[in-house]
Amino acid sequence: MRARYSILQCFLSAPDNFVSLDSTTEDHSDLTIHLDRSKIRSHGFKAVEKYLQELHIYKASADVNGGVALYDKMTSVNDTMAKFRDVVMSKKQPRKQFVQANTTLNGDEVTIKEYEATQQGLIQSWLDREDIVGAAPQY
Repeated sequence: MRARYSILQCFLSAPDNFVSLDSTTEDHSDLTIHLDRSKIRSHGFKAVEKYLQELHIYKASADVNGGVALYDKMTSVNDTMAKFRDVVMSKKQPRKQFVQANTTLNGDEVTIKEYEATQQGLIQSWLDREDIVGAAPQY
């Protein structure tokens, strides 16, 4: 959650209103993120490039204190952002799961087996994949 918030802060810090937050109701239930698509290459890329470059420099130079200070700055929640927390959390959705199908070759015939986009489907796809490769553990 902190990493996503730091990316939002990175976008918000980009010039020329590349990204902005708007809300007109007192409870902020109409909170909207506006992203100017025409500025993605000119403003968004540069903002992310600068942020990642700073993080990389701290990591590459083993400057733990500098890296932690930057990350804490980018992830600290001020009063303005704190007022949006309740509405953001109320609209939170579960993470999307990518469930990959498996293919097998039987002679000249290729078959594909698809799975449900659930936790069970994800696990079953991996179990079947291990079975196909021949590395499945025997229980």
